[in-house]
Amino acid sequence: MIIRSIAAIALISLSTINPASAAAPAGRLNNADCDVPNYRTSWQDEELSGNVKLAVLVDAKGNVQETKVISSSGSLALDKASQRASTSCKFKPASNGAEPVWAQVQYNWVLN
Repeated sequence: MIIRSIAAIALISLSTINPASAAAPAGRLNNADCDVPNYRTSWQDEELSGNVKLAVLVDAKGNVQETKVISSSGSLALDKASQRASTSCKFKPASNGAEPVWAQVQYNWVLN
């Protein structure tokens, strides 16, 4: 019997997504602490893998307020698991200290 494992890695982009306002540029989000999502054993039979790129709305305190899938893995289950995990991300508070900003988080689901 071959045992497979899965790795889900959160990669945090080093810049914000196109700010809606053309006023002062939004502060950059340099680092975040994100939970690694759980890979369900039932997904192993289907050999689910792929990359999920998310847009996350980060408030002035560094908390994720909203998530949107930018690029799907092709699996609704992996996309949803990535969204759930991204809500627990804790970013360094934004340097502008006022308005929420959009950032990107990517989860790479890789079968080992």
